[in-house]
Amino acid sequence: MAVSEGWTKKYLAEVLGTFVLVFLGDTFVAYAVAGNNGFNAGLLGAGFFWGFAVTLAIYVAGAVSGAHLNPAVTLSLAWRRGFPWSKVPGYIVSQVVGAFLAAAAVSFVWNGIIVHYENAKHIVRGGVNGIESGLIFSANWPHPLLVGYNADAINNQVPMWVGIGTEIIITALLVMCILGIVEDRIPSAANLAPVAIGFVVAALVGLFSPIEMASLNPARDFGPRIWMLLIGYGSNAIPGPNSNIIVSSIFPLVGGPLGAWVYDTFIHQHLAAPVGPATPVREPERARA
Repeated sequence: MAVSEGWTKKYLAEVLGTFVLVFLGDTFVAYAVAGNNGFNAGLLGAGFFWGFAVTLAIYVAGAVSGAHLNPAVTLSLAWRRGFPWSKVPGYIVSQVVGAFLAAAAVSFVWNGIIVHYENAKHIVRGGVNGIESGLIFSANWPHPLLVGYNADAINNQVPMWVGIGTEIIITALLVMCILGIVEDRIPSAANLAPVAIGFVVAALVGLFSPIEMASLNPARDFGPRIWMLLIGYGSNAIPGPNSNIIVSSIFPLVGGPLGAWVYDTFIHQHLAAPVGPATPVREPERARA
């Protein structure tokens, strides 16, 4: 019974941590799009606030659940760091629930301003241009306001294979950096790990948002899409224009484990002392005299 209660607390911590992450991150997007009368806040601001949101979310949930906050991270830790596979579904569901509740909260706080923006721009949530306000809640390939979502955008500027490849690469980079930052064979100030991870997210979001809004996190993308269905976005929510859910909700699940494998292959196994229950570590060869 105690074990069950312990895992319940972890699941609830993942709900809360993911809520903090998505609520703060999507609030910035709501401000940038609707509150600022157009996307004028800039990608530097987007990166800063998403990184800040990640840092705070890790501080909120980290002591209880480890603050995965991301199905791609959970899968990576299950495959390469001994996180129990039986708990993976519970973590992922908790993360999606937290993101869904965060989207609902953003809608509650910002609804009047969002509706005003939609009316001024003649945006119909279930129509062709609905994604122009829908991007407040979900990641999209390519960025609807910075690149567009017409034939030229998806065929010439950012074709789907570029969006998919970018999402795989940047999610792999995220997981590689996370594993390096929390590596307990390297002396570090553990309480600064959330700040360092926040910087990583800030860089990735700030640099790669035009391509596919730097999803990095299937829960951050999919949970709000469910909320979007309830408030009238229809196919702009799922599957999204040009089926962009494939890029932003599915392929981070490929990039995360790939990043974990790359980190373990080139870095982790060459460090001096093993970390159980990590992957098997080969001791580095001693330098010859």
